[in-house]
Amino acid sequence: MNNYEQVVFISDIHAPFHDEDALEVLYSFIQWFKPQTIFIMGDLLDAYAISRFTKDPNGALHFQEEVDEAISILSHIRKVAGKKTKIYFIRGNHEQRMQKYLWNNAKELAGLHVLDVGQLLELKRFNIEYIEQGMMMYKGVMIKHGNVVKKYAGYSAKGEFEKNGCSGVSAHTHRQAIYMQTNTAGDYKWMECGCLCKLDQEYMEGQTPNWQQGFGVGYFSNDSNRYQLDLVSIIDGKAIYNCKEFTN
Repeated sequence: MNNYEQVVFISDIHAPFHDEDALEVLYSFIQWFKPQTIFIMGDLLDAYAISRFTKDPNGALHFQEEVDEAISILSHIRKVAGKKTKIYFIRGNHEQRMQKYLWNNAKELAGLHVLDVGQLLELKRFNIEYIEQGMMMYKGVMIKHGNVVKKYAGYSAKGEFEKNGCSGVSAHTHRQAIYMQTNTAGDYKWMECGCLCKLDQEYMEGQTPNWQQGFGVGYFSNDSNRYQLDLVSIIDGKAIYNCKEFTN
C-alpha cells in the first residue's frame, strides 16, 4: 500500500490564452502519475473580454467563448484524472475580475447565482470543489493563488513565506521556484508553480517574460505531517520527471 498521497498543482492556464502543447504535457503526466488530489490554483480563466485593460479589438473574444474554453479544459482534466481524484478549484485574481466588473458596472446583477464562478465553469458537473476564498490549508500546507509578486523567481516564494509564516504552494507569478527556510520553529518550504499559458501575451510585446511553464507535484504522508514538494518544468513542449519524458 502506498503511504503517500500524490498531488498535482496546476496554475495560471489563462484560457483562452492557454498553451495547448503545455496542457498536453500536463494531461499525459496526470494519466501516468495518477494523483489522488489535484489543485487548480486559479487563473484558469483569463477574463480578457471584461478586463479593465486596453484590448485589441481584432482579437477580443466574447466572454462566453472564454468560459467555453475553460470548461473544455476542466473536462479534459477530469477525464484524464478519473472519477475518484479529488479536485479543488482555488479562485484566482482573474476569476475575481468578473466580480469586480459586476460591482463596477452592474451592481444589480452581482448577486445572481448564475453569474457565480462555480456556476459559470460548471464545477459541480465535474465534481470540483470551489474555494472562493482563494486559499486553503491542506495537511499543514497553505495552498493559495497568491498575491505577492517580486522581480525574480523565488523572491515571491520567499515573500509568501514571510507573509504567511508557514509552508505553502502558490501561483500567480508565472514563475517556478522553491524557497526553503529553517528556524527554531522548524523547516519550511514554499513553492511557486509556474504557468501553462502562452509566453507571448500581447501585453508582453517586445519583452521576453521571466516566466516558466510547468506545474507542481506533492507527496503527503498518510500517517504523519511529512510532505515533499517538487516542480515539473516544461521546456520546448517536453517535461522530464522520474526518468520519464512527457510530451505533447
